[in-house]
Amino acid sequence: MMKWIPALLIVGLLAGCGDDGFDDLRQFMDEAGKKNAPKVEPLPAPKPHDTFVYQAEQVPDPFSPRSLKGGQAPGETEAARPRGSLEEFALEGLRVTGIIERNGAFQALVVSPDNRLFAAKVGDRIGQNGGTITAISYKGVKVKERIMSAAGKWTEVTTELAKPEETAIRELKPAGK
Repeated sequence: MMKWIPALLIVGLLAGCGDDGFDDLRQFMDEAGKKNAPKVEPLPAPKPHDTFVYQAEQVPDPFSPRSLKGGQAPGETEAARPRGSLEEFALEGLRVTGIIERNGAFQALVVSPDNRLFAAKVGDRIGQNGGTITAISYKGVKVKERIMSAAGKWTEVTTELAKPEETAIRELKPAGK
């Protein structure tokens, strides 16, 4: 039996070298490819474009962020001014605990985040953004600040620090009157 295995292998290999019978199929594929070939129009010649040279070195770059010109940022001129106690804290951390009226003038009692009590009047500076107290009433304290917007412009913002409703409002009178 072992003698027949090499002979069968040789016969099998030689059978693979014979005619496969696909000649008619190859001929059909060659003819079909020639008949139905798509007709492609040639591409148009490229048009030459006018060149443009950017000659605006003195004009600001439109892709750079813009800043205000002709003036200084608020607070730059006051760098030498001594800072008030209420300017140490962010405006959001301060709260009004009471309003005092003395001779027609209002004062606000303001508590800092570290629980220190301050008396503030109209015109006092408050907050870290150079805020100024513009009005004090029974409802609370109005503060005007100048902050830089995301667009790089200085904007005035008015914030009101509201007084809690349960806080008593007292009018102080000098003793003996």
